[in-house]
Amino acid sequence: MVIAFSLIRLSPGDPAAARLGAGAETEAVEALREQLGLNKGALEQFINYMAGIFRGDLGVSLVNGVDVLETIQRTFPLTLIYITLSVLFAFIISIPVGTIIGWSNKATAVYIFRGITAIIIATPNFFIAMVAILIFSVQRNWAPVFGYVSEFPENLKYLWLPIAINTLILVAIISRVLHTSVVDTREEEFVETGIIRGVSRPRFFWFYILKPSLAPTVVLMSYMMATMLGATVILETIFSLPGIGRELVGAVLASDYPMVQGILLMFGVITVLLSFIGDLLAYALDRRVKI
Repeated sequence: MVIAFSLIRLSPGDPAAARLGAGAETEAVEALREQLGLNKGALEQFINYMAGIFRGDLGVSLVNGVDVLETIQRTFPLTLIYITLSVLFAFIISIPVGTIIGWSNKATAVYIFRGITAIIIATPNFFIAMVAILIFSVQRNWAPVFGYVSEFPENLKYLWLPIAINTLILVAIISRVLHTSVVDTREEEFVETGIIRGVSRPRFFWFYILKPSLAPTVVLMSYMMATMLGATVILETIFSLPGIGRELVGAVLASDYPMVQGILLMFGVITVLLSFIGDLLAYALDRRVKI
């Protein structure tokens, strides 16, 4: 709350002046500042902000007068949909890729795998998005360049490309971590014990290899889901999707204090919650993990 409150006020811009326009008179700007409560001291504004949060009131937008919580409820579902689908597809692809390469550990496959994932991780997501738009939207016309339709299944035409980009980046990161974890797990003594005992192949791969290797991967996935909230700012701006990331960009440009504070606060709560869930799942998968 402190960081969200402070950062937006340290950035240049006056919400009253932005609301009235560049040609507004000084008296009109000061009158609007007083009406919006921006003429009060920073400490008093922060106390009022905290009091509102504990009442379940995130405030009202200084630009359009819409309730902040209502805006979050309207824009967040879209962002949640393509983040969830991206993580789901990435998880489904990363597990067999990371496990097979980690277990076989063939030098050629490992070098190719590391090279491809390194290139993907090192490439900025906005550059991947622009190349994808050039190939699949401009040249192939398989996806719209921008825009969005909320009705299902028409909305999938607008969402599949951002989901594919997110999935590609997540697969590169998650499969690489899982590959390293599987290689480390192979060296454990209990793996040799399972081989000596003649455990069935499905049971061996799940209990002796995959389950203990998934613990760090699950923790990483919970972290990546949280950081993807920040990445949505770029992708939603590029693809003109009416999600919460694009709403945050508009609020920052307009110096809309309550809107920025509310969205950043929600991001913080989700990040902490996902990290906690990731730790619990890691402990359930591998009891050697300490919470």
